[in-house]
Amino acid sequence: MSDHVLTEVVGRSLRVTFNRPEARNAMTFEMYQKLAEAAAQVDADPNLRALVLRGAGGRAFVAGTDIAQFRGFTGEDGVAYEQRIDEVLGALAAVDKPVIAVIDGHCVGGGLGIACCADVRIGSAASAFSVPIARTLGNTLSANTLRRLVRAFGEPRTASMLITARKVDAQEALACGFLTAVAEDLDAEAEALIDRVVTGAPLTQWAIKENLRRLADSGPVDDADVVSRVYGSQDFANAVEGFLTKTPVEWTGE
Repeated sequence: MSDHVLTEVVGRSLRVTFNRPEARNAMTFEMYQKLAEAAAQVDADPNLRALVLRGAGGRAFVAGTDIAQFRGFTGEDGVAYEQRIDEVLGALAAVDKPVIAVIDGHCVGGGLGIACCADVRIGSAASAFSVPIARTLGNTLSANTLRRLVRAFGEPRTASMLITARKVDAQEALACGFLTAVAEDLDAEAEALIDRVVTGAPLTQWAIKENLRRLADSGPVDDADVVSRVYGSQDFANAVEGFLTKTPVEWTGE
């Protein structure tokens, strides 16, 4: 079972590979737990600057939750399941460091929920996005998962995807901003993106993520602590001096 989610530290990134290609990387409950553990691992290690998510096999990122997990479900089981998915996706969305999703093939249901928690997403021309539950299982999404889809795709597109069970292809996902690139050479594009992220200013990246999280709630945002931490950092002081003296800066996150 541990082989179904592979984790590897490569340079300054933690790479997570969903590794059930024979099942299009459909998620078991144990795999969701491994994903939550990876989210905790990347934040706990000061040497890591990014979390990278990818599916094995080239046919799918994640093709939803393994349907066999639902056999014998009751209404109470459904509530508990959606609450657990909310916990895992919440942990992924709460990661302080950039999360990158590299998507090749189908990104379906729970897989789309995972991808929505990434900060940056790139895909191959074969990538496709859907939640076809209106014609497959007849189940539903939690309000929190639905909110993530609405933020990522907009309400009208999300409604059409779910109600008509339609698929969004790579070009539509690019046009609406869900993908930042559709790559001919996904491996090369992914490595270039990861390098760009892990060499960026970590406190700037954290501040943007933190304030985006705060903006997701209604009401005014008090960001004084975020602004103070960044402007008061040694990284900022060093970067100002480096810019003025044309000296390269090495980011420390402090």
